[in-house]
Amino acid sequence: MRRLSVLLAMCWLATVFAVRPVPAADITTVKETDVLGGFTDWVTSVECSADGKLCATGTHDKVVLWETSNWKNLKEFTGKLGRVRSLAFSVDGKSVLAGGYQKIIAFDVASGASRELKGHRGFVTTLITVPGGQQLLSASEDGTVRQWDLASGASKVIVKEAEDPIMGLALSVDGKRVATASGDETRPTRPGPIKLYDLTTGEHLKTLEAHQRVATTVAFSPDGKLLASGGFDGVIKLHKLEDATMLGAYDGHERPINQLRFTPDGKQIVSAAGGRAVGKNEAHVWDVVTGKTIAAFTKHEAPVLGIALLPDGKRVVSVSRDQTGVVWERPTESGNPLTQALSAATKLAATAPQAHVPQESAKDKADKEEPKPNAQSAKVIKIGMIGLDTSHCIAFAQLFNAEKSAIPGFRVTLVYPQGSPDIKSSVERVPDYTTKITALGVQVINSLEEMVSQVDAVLLETNDGRPHLEQVIPVLKAGKPVFIDKPIAGSLTDAVAIFELSRHYKTPLFSSSSLRFASGAQALRNGKIGDITGCDAYSPCSLEATHPDLFWYGIHGVETLFTVMGAGCESVSRTSTKDFDFVAGTWKGGRIGTFRGIRSGGSGYGGTAFGTKGVSEIGKFDGYQPLAVEIGKFFQTKVVPVSEQETLEIYAFMEAADESKRQGGKPVTLDSVLSKARTAAAVKVQQAIEKK
Repeated sequence: MRRLSVLLAMCWLATVFAVRPVPAADITTVKETDVLGGFTDWVTSVECSADGKLCATGTHDKVVLWETSNWKNLKEFTGKLGRVRSLAFSVDGKSVLAGGYQKIIAFDVASGASRELKGHRGFVTTLITVPGGQQLLSASEDGTVRQWDLASGASKVIVKEAEDPIMGLALSVDGKRVATASGDETRPTRPGPIKLYDLTTGEHLKTLEAHQRVATTVAFSPDGKLLASGGFDGVIKLHKLEDATMLGAYDGHERPINQLRFTPDGKQIVSAAGGRAVGKNEAHVWDVVTGKTIAAFTKHEAPVLGIALLPDGKRVVSVSRDQTGVVWERPTESGNPLTQALSAATKLAATAPQAHVPQESAKDKADKEEPKPNAQSAKVIKIGMIGLDTSHCIAFAQLFNAEKSAIPGFRVTLVYPQGSPDIKSSVERVPDYTTKITALGVQVINSLEEMVSQVDAVLLETNDGRPHLEQVIPVLKAGKPVFIDKPIAGSLTDAVAIFELSRHYKTPLFSSSSLRFASGAQALRNGKIGDITGCDAYSPCSLEATHPDLFWYGIHGVETLFTVMGAGCESVSRTSTKDFDFVAGTWKGGRIGTFRGIRSGGSGYGGTAFGTKGVSEIGKFDGYQPLAVEIGKFFQTKVVPVSEQETLEIYAFMEAADESKRQGGKPVTLDSVLSKARTAAAVKVQQAIEKK
């Protein structure tokens, strides 16, 4: 295990020393004193009241209140929150506030009465009540920090991040500054910023050293001189606020850091970790000055998502995805911190270097656990999967990994899971799909780059098209063929950039809806009714605010339309109402194709095709196997089954439809939106190529 390289922070000395890895025998393994049970879902948050008499735990749509004198379940509050990501008690202790998806609910502890505070557009990740009044601070994955007046329920935005969700928030002891931890786990190459802001004005004061990946949590030391931050890189950084320098990095955890807290005396930090990488799900207690791990709580069977200390600092409550909360006592070390630090440094100098024993890598583990190649194929093509928030992930894994697969010679071996923080349906699918996909023999891995290095081909399955450009770049650089599920991107600009980078790195890719390879659509494309003169296609068309209207679900019907009609659309016009969309496209030569998007009443997938030899229904959805077969052929031959031209035309059709809606239904040419997208994409492509 690795540990901290640190300046003697508390004394501000300049001498640098490294603390040698602490032998496991020297780390106290603490035991629980009480278990908080009865949960049927993840326990995602925990907080204790200021007087230490109550403890609140958050789970799906529920807050459970516990008496700390005997750890009995006092009462439960329910509300439509999704997973309760954050909790806080009011200053007077009479209310408990719960942060969930796009809302905060304040529950009266005595009566159970509740009221909602709305304003955020994503999960509320942190709640902090401001001492001495009726003020509440909240941070959200929508990239904002809001300040609330609890008396009136009014709020205002005091911090707005330009790009990243805000995952953690802390308030300084003097109440004048806030610190934020930010980052987007769906964009693995982006760092996790740590920033300081003036609470009154919202002015950005300082940017501290960022984490390599999304930053998740921050905490001020009780004396206000230090700031600790943690992130998905598995590192806790200690920052000196006076000059914004980093004093050290504790990397004793082997998994992402989910939360950390200073002890009341400021001498120790308690940190919770767990996530998708190899390693342990555990909480650590470690010394701020020496970096020594004092104790570890290892009883949780799944990631530790939250921790809280009772006011005396002696007891810790940790909560986990294993559907439990656990109370345990925090061990302390006596003695002067400086003496301890110098003793550690002296011991280090007197100790001979030790040989480094590498940990078993995810690749080694995967190689050990990987089943023998399918008997029908001499070489199994290993497939890596990016994203785990769509049913397509399970469908493809079932098809490729079946014992008697209809598509032999392939196996999904690794998955780098993702969920989009501002799309509720996406985030809430990941836990269930994780259970299902691991049951199919797929290993979850925490590093996109490591996953790409261990597979032969990639399925990019993240349901959200916005991070696709960034997620696909490491795959293209590695030269691994990649299928990008619909939508190929969150914008036409990104779609163009993806194809340009594919060309630059000489790595093939294709994208498609599963509807393209339905037998009925393919028969029509191959001449069943002669040359196609027109087509009317329809599909469900639910909307997602983060995407252009038709990208999210209308893509299925639009892909069907283009499968039958082929490329060559020149302009579109759109009529749109609350429940329906109707888009008419004019193809070269005067052919007309239409798409009807349905959000109310009877729905389904299908349409009618018109040809020189007759009229035919397009037919039904045939499931995912036809698409999986085409993906398999592509992974073997590197020959794409859908051209770049046709794919970009599909997305230009949908982008032009949005522009037509903005212009009141006027016809919009595909060339006009493509030209604009190509100009914007050129900038992104150049930036991606120049980025190391």
